[in-house]
Amino acid sequence: MEKVEILTDEIVHQSYTNAFDLLIGNIDFDKLSEQGEFYLPEDYDDESIILQYFEDIEDYETCIKIRDNEK
Repeated sequence: MEKVEILTDEIVHQSYTNAFDLLIGNIDFDKLSEQGEFYLPEDYDDESIILQYFEDIEDYETCIKIRDNEK
């Protein structure tokens, strides 16, 4: 994967949304690649990092979904 040097808020949000969708099984890498260009945070497979992002933006509904997805 290629690193993006200039991160806009939109790219950051989209990358964490993609990571969330991968985490809970809404999408897989094949589906993401069909979209063409897509973004993921470096630690996209770390639940605690994804959870922290959504806590920071105060998206608590998504936080609950991540919490409830934990095994």
